Amino acid sequence: MDGEDLVTCPARITLDAAQLAFFGELPAPAPSVQSELGCELERGHGGSHAALGQQVEETMWWVQWTLSASEINPYTWCPARQDPAVQSREDLDCSLFVGHPGGHWSPKRGWRSDEAA
Repeated sequence: MDGEDLVTCPARITLDAAQLAFFGELPAPAPSVQSELGCELERGHGGSHAALGQQVEETMWWVQWTLSASEINPYTWCPARQDPAVQSREDLDCSLFVGHPGGHWSPKRGWRSDEAA
């Protein structure tokens, strides 16, 4: 499947003061936590929307939300990679969290689970 066939979800969230304060208190300072985030999952995904808020070492803090609630949850990287022989997360590994719904994403393209080796 061509990466252009995978489109990200258009949902957006504006973080409240408590959520921004949470990110501000993490041990690794964020370059700039944005107050408005867009869902990084595939359009039509199941479950809640999700956007990466900040990464601290191996933990990624994802904001997840529905129409009625939002929360910040810790995850690790999705283990899927487009090319298992490459040991870099830069362009060929899924940039979402482990267990995410829908297709995988990297800075280069999106792909389906059955395409990952």
